[in-house]
Amino acid sequence: MKIPHFLPALLLSLAPMLALAQAPQPAAKAAKPAPVIPDSIKADLNIVYGHTPEQELKMDVYRPKSDGDPLPACVLVHGGGWVEGDKERFSPLAIGLAQRGYVVANVEYRLGPVAKYPAAVQDCNLAVRYVRTNATRFGADSNRIGAWGGSAGGHLVGLLAAAPTETKFLTGDDRNVSAKVRATVVMAGPMELNTEKSIENYRKQKENSYGFKWIGKLYDDAPELYKEASPITYFSKDTGPILFLTGSLDNPARDTAPMDKLKSLGVPTQQVVLADGKHGCWMRAPWQEQCLEAVDTFFKSYLK
Repeated sequence: MKIPHFLPALLLSLAPMLALAQAPQPAAKAAKPAPVIPDSIKADLNIVYGHTPEQELKMDVYRPKSDGDPLPACVLVHGGGWVEGDKERFSPLAIGLAQRGYVVANVEYRLGPVAKYPAAVQDCNLAVRYVRTNATRFGADSNRIGAWGGSAGGHLVGLLAAAPTETKFLTGDDRNVSAKVRATVVMAGPMELNTEKSIENYRKQKENSYGFKWIGKLYDDAPELYKEASPITYFSKDTGPILFLTGSLDNPARDTAPMDKLKSLGVPTQQVVLADGKHGCWMRAPWQEQCLEAVDTFFKSYLK
């Protein structure tokens, strides 16, 4: 049989597409596993609490099923260096605190690759206002709202505690609603982004530093932004009580200067150090339960 003269050229032109079709394709991104929710807890997942040009902002709200008086609430903020992580990572903490009698809003926020500072701060501020506006819907007491965050999330809740009225951190709806929280738990979160050690690391790591990836500028090009993004800059006598929670192997001295500043202002503060705990130990046994107990004890003093 005579082969048409155009066939070899046609096959040659199709070769790259045929090879691509036969090559192994990357697996589709796995869906995030749903948290295991105890029968005693009601969960409303992926509630949209805000809209931004980059993405919808969502939160998961966990609360006890039993009816009764309005409960204290907590806005929970995950970590990840401001550039990664998700709310699902903190679901066990949210559920654990809800089991202790709280309404817990586990929130997501815009990360560094999507939007630079102060986007994440604005989102967390908006989350507090959303919970306060919808307190009746969630069975929460709008006058008893606290905040809890770990690592970068600890930094963000530090700003919630210290700067709830800063206009640069306000965006979205209900700007007339207060974003003030009554008590805050900071787990291994930096309250100062411009310490000597931090600056040394920024200069060494340059564009690879978390500071650059989130703020969008090298420290030496914009030192004022790093100061502006530091919670300690806004500490005042009006700042609510703050608990600092950290592992003994996770630089507990990080909290010394912020605690000294708060004490000088007459703001109640304390530190709980978890024996042998490293950064992120709050996600593992036995430290996770220890964290929950410490947070519950602290909130009972100021939210209940």
